[in-house]
Amino acid sequence: MEKKSINIVLAVVICLALVGVLVFISINKKVDMSSNIGNNNVPATSQDTEVAKAGDTVSMNYTGRLENGMVFDSNVDPKFNHVQPFVFLLSAGQVIPGWDEGIVGMKVGEKKTLTIPPEDAYGATGIPGVIPPNSTLIFDVELLKIN
Repeated sequence: MEKKSINIVLAVVICLALVGVLVFISINKKVDMSSNIGNNNVPATSQDTEVAKAGDTVSMNYTGRLENGMVFDSNVDPKFNHVQPFVFLLSAGQVIPGWDEGIVGMKVGEKKTLTIPPEDAYGATGIPGVIPPNSTLIFDVELLKIN
């Protein structure tokens, strides 16, 4: 009976220790809650300190894919027949909201992976034959130029 009590106490102590470790990790993990656009940055290699801001005209390279990995568009892959930089006015509604939000703050030469939820992409409508409704989109983007 005494051995059973020791085992129970030991199990409780181990569980509490695991919970403590998980809480410690989650508290110390840096999470940017300012945006629901997920991204992974590759820093710019140039010394250019200018960052893209609302109202700038930007030139981009990109590849867009669905969560299953299927590429639906790219301006760097010749099979999509439009291999030239994509140019647009930032934060002017010329692109999906996830792009307007995700490109702000990038530097020339910087690469980023944007994970854009449906509400900041094409929503419940999607693009028939290309992007299914309610799709999360993943874009690998590179800022080439700021005008």
